[in-house]
Amino acid sequence: MSNSNRSGVSYPLVVLLLLVALAGGAAAGILGYIWYTGGSGEPSLTIDEKLATQTASDAALAEAVGTAMMDVANSVIADVVAVAVAEAVDTSVSAAMEAAAAVSEPVEFKIVSAESAASFTLEEDLRGVRTTVIGSTSEVGGSIIVDLANPAASSIGAIVINARTLETDNSFRNRALRSQILRSAQDEHEFIVFEPRELSNWSADSVVVGDLLNFDVTGDLTVAGVTRSVTFAAAVALDSETQISGSADANLLHADFGLVIPDVRSVANVTDDVDLKLEFVARAD
Repeated sequence: MSNSNRSGVSYPLVVLLLLVALAGGAAAGILGYIWYTGGSGEPSLTIDEKLATQTASDAALAEAVGTAMMDVANSVIADVVAVAVAEAVDTSVSAAMEAAAAVSEPVEFKIVSAESAASFTLEEDLRGVRTTVIGSTSEVGGSIIVDLANPAASSIGAIVINARTLETDNSFRNRALRSQILRSAQDEHEFIVFEPRELSNWSADSVVVGDLLNFDVTGDLTVAGVTRSVTFAAAVALDSETQISGSADANLLHADFGLVIPDVRSVANVTDDVDLKLEFVARAD
């Protein structure tokens, strides 16, 4: 009897079965690798600790705001004093002090993580079914400095998001995000950072309690070590003298940040673009 037909099983069939087994083993190995390297999702730093590492940019922002306010105050004082001297008014000094006091003081509002969320939305075919994927986290923080009398003079500090804590409705997808896509299981890629550079297209020149302001925020967004300029469309409401709330939205291509979707058999046709959204509540100290 030929070796190719021993025990009633042909040699080509044995080879085919081995190949199938090897292929299955490789797929299982890839899935196992993604699961293992995805980690537990536990953050290595709190949002406050991460924000503390932004001290250099925060200090530069505070200095810029402080310098601008001093320039405005000094200009007002100088104008009032000049008029007072010209008119020989004895009360020139007190008038200058009153004018300086009238200059708007910016208010710093800090994002409340427990009442805020950062999220992404995209679509994919999951086991042949078109699926909307939403990943979100409340691990987000930052500061917004608002000039109530002159919103265009407002500014925003660095916004940080812990990408490692982003969660969808699928535990394996969460692992893949941390392991292969955002690589947030690695400490150097744990945080997404947005550093605003310009605020523009304001919908109003001033704001009072109850008002909603719309404007654009352009800045540098860093994801998985890659930085790109991104513009968010923002809407912020002044809920009270000590609280603001709002949202910011942007759409981007994940390929622009070098993000690669793993080749997993059950997932296909992932959309090229991703919607990003920040919904927040921020309060003054």
